[in-house]
Amino acid sequence: MKIFDLHCDTAGECYNQGVSLKNNNLHISLERAAIYDSYTQLFAVWIPDELRGEDAVNYFNNVADNFYREVALYNNLISMYGDSAQTPVKAIMTVEGGSACGGTLGGLNALYKKGVRVITLTWNDKNEIASGAFSEGGFTVFGKEFVKMAENLGIVLDVSHLNRQSFFEFAEISTKPFIASHSNADIVDNPYGKKRNLTKEQLNIIKERQGLVGLNYCRDFIENPGVLGVDALAEQVSFFIKNGYENIMSLGSDFDGCEIHQDLCGVEKTGDVYHRLLQKGFSKEALEKLFWKNAENFFHNI
Repeated sequence: MKIFDLHCDTAGECYNQGVSLKNNNLHISLERAAIYDSYTQLFAVWIPDELRGEDAVNYFNNVADNFYREVALYNNLISMYGDSAQTPVKAIMTVEGGSACGGTLGGLNALYKKGVRVITLTWNDKNEIASGAFSEGGFTVFGKEFVKMAENLGIVLDVSHLNRQSFFEFAEISTKPFIASHSNADIVDNPYGKKRNLTKEQLNIIKERQGLVGLNYCRDFIENPGVLGVDALAEQVSFFIKNGYENIMSLGSDFDGCEIHQDLCGVEKTGDVYHRLLQKGFSKEALEKLFWKNAENFFHNI
């Protein structure tokens, strides 16, 4: 079985808790991910909104350096995406919160040199680039320069966590395909979901731009009253298929970054999730698109 997941916070949790990526009690470990034929994971370094400037840069470097040490140590299990090494797990380094650049274009270039290939522009608050889902405002002048330079470098930009104003401004500024690495459709009835999930108008833009949306397992963003776990994920998948978004849906679990229902909680359960969705009547073709094919096609083509 193949899996391609657009977002997790495991790298930061390994660093902060001082545990090994190989074997741990987190949502993802290499030993548990290696049960699959092919497992590709975007490993984000989450930058807390309390960190800006050099503090954000230093925190990113600490987490990234720790992650790369783990990759080198367990190179029989994990290698970077695009590397010729044959390992069960492939990794793409990402940043969740563009403040990791320290508010400079030189900092953005440094992120690229460090191997970052995807950047989630904000977390929940404002940063030097734009405004997150729980703040007001849009893109800054620097943010517009940031988008142009990132696209020129070949970095994929991620609109998860942007507020509505920033999303639509980004759609006007950007020229390349982009992703929402861990966002759902706006069909969840709670105020947190309303802030973070995507309207049809937003999904239509992502579709037009040949992007991707990674479905987020976070309980606040996926569950409706009485619709939990795999049933909640099935509700999202059904919405995507019925509304013509089958070719942009992917997984964006948010493992190790949020509270997740026990049905979905842990990389070792992903195979069971696939089979339970199959039993619910989704086609093998659609589930292959969700679990790996759409994401693989996107990252092969960029």
